[in-house]
Amino acid sequence: PCCCSSLLARLLCMCRRVPAEPALRIVVSTWNVAQTAPPAEGLGEWLGAGAGADIHAVALQEVVELDSALSYCRCCAGGGLSRQAAAWEAAVSAELGSLERVASLQLVGMVLLVYVSPSLAPHVAVEAQLAGTGPLRFGNKGAVAATLLFKGSSLTFLCCHLAAGKKGPHRRNAEFHEVMRRLRLGGGGTHTGATR
Repeated sequence: PCCCSSLLARLLCMCRRVPAEPALRIVVSTWNVAQTAPPAEGLGEWLGAGAGADIHAVALQEVVELDSALSYCRCCAGGGLSRQAAAWEAAVSAELGSLERVASLQLVGMVLLVYVSPSLAPHVAVEAQLAGTGPLRFGNKGAVAATLLFKGSSLTFLCCHLAAGKKGPHRRNAEFHEVMRRLRLGGGGTHTGATR
């Protein structure tokens, strides 16, 4: 029973008794890996593996070599990860062993991996989206996005790889606006449940 006399005081008293949702600890790691294999050592330090994250998103760029049309097509077809991306996914998963992977997306050289704590995993649904830019909208430039839906909220992670070089700023801005126009962030993409 509340000993407060006014309605406002009673409401404030009730609010103090309602437990607040604990804050989520989110870690984001990004790296242009320049077509290299995962390092044998040091990946855990880069990832901050001991950070006690509830959610950890890992965005990688230039995972695959783009020196031939064959490699370009092979890594995009079929919806799975390329050999190079799978090696990175295995290395990251080994370092983040206490977390569960809920998203694993690739668009040519861009890879987005999202992990959540085991206590959060049953409550998370994932929406995945891809937006290539350039010719055929199917290139090594663009974005991959994963939106996590949980407890009435959404949280989107976006991995972009945009134009560079002297002509980069104008082209990069145009590509960014194209990506933002094409993606439906925050709960409007392809609902996949979990893309484990």
